[in-house]
Amino acid sequence: MKAPAKKAPVSKTAKAIEKLTANIAKLTERKNKLGAEINALRDQRTALKATPVAAAPAAPKAKAKPAAKAAAPAKKAKPAAKK
Repeated sequence: MKAPAKKAPVSKTAKAIEKLTANIAKLTERKNKLGAEINALRDQRTALKATPVAAAPAAPKAKAKPAAKAAAPAKKAKPAAKK
């Protein structure tokens, strides 16, 4: 009779572990999907940023310099906010 009593908790534990493992797998899949989406958006953002930089030399230099100075502080502020 002691053997069946030991099997039940092991079975419950195994079921719980299986359930947790399945949930972890789902969450990991979701995390990977979101990570891929974030990377795609970063690449898209980089491509969009590269386009105005190529167009900037066509504009007068006087206008390009203040725009570059205005953009630089904004970039420095973002990493501080992330921390």
